[in-house]
Amino acid sequence: MKLIIIDYGSGNLRSVENAFKKSIINNNFKINIEVTNDLQSIKKGDFLVLPGVGSFPDCSKGLKLIDGLVETLSEEVINKEKPFLGICVGMQLMVDYSLEKIKTSGFGWLKGYLRKIKISGKDYLGRRYKIPHMGWNNLKVTDKNHPILRNISEEEQFYFVHSYYLTRSLENEVLANTIYSHQIPAIIGKKNYFGVQFHPEKSSFAGQKFISNWIKLSL
Repeated sequence: MKLIIIDYGSGNLRSVENAFKKSIINNNFKINIEVTNDLQSIKKGDFLVLPGVGSFPDCSKGLKLIDGLVETLSEEVINKEKPFLGICVGMQLMVDYSLEKIKTSGFGWLKGYLRKIKISGKDYLGRRYKIPHMGWNNLKVTDKNHPILRNISEEEQFYFVHSYYLTRSLENEVLANTIYSHQIPAIIGKKNYFGVQFHPEKSSFAGQKFISNWIKLSL
């Protein structure tokens, strides 16, 4: 089986690749990894991972510069139901649109749009909230029985770096939230496609648990 990490000029590709390799080795998964933007390779892949670092408009532009990539992703994920994971901006691209800089369309796979985090008040240590949201936060799980959250407790923390968040999403598509000044969806998804606002590749043991759960769910 082959796992494709999509290279469109954005994302911590080496870190993501290493994190998935570690999970594959530790769990004895019979999976090979390929980092590519070749459409034929993507079509032949069994699992698809879309990283993303930077702004929504820049990532969207990078995807569209590769002729046929957005259409191929929709065909493989929505029509052929291939397992998919979007990370950070890769998750944000799954929804209808973003208001970052300029209104920019997403894939439209999940309902909702991106708006800037609303800053007010202080955290439990008395520190004022700042943008970007950068650091470790735990999850408030909305579906504790979902297999993608197996053995992940609400005490464990994940690493976030972002300034915009998903709003007006359907309640049953949000599997976990985090709190940073207000409630922010941290894991979204349904059927075969999921997205995380945090970086599992930077989230130590908790991130490894999540990656392993996603692969097991996708097998």
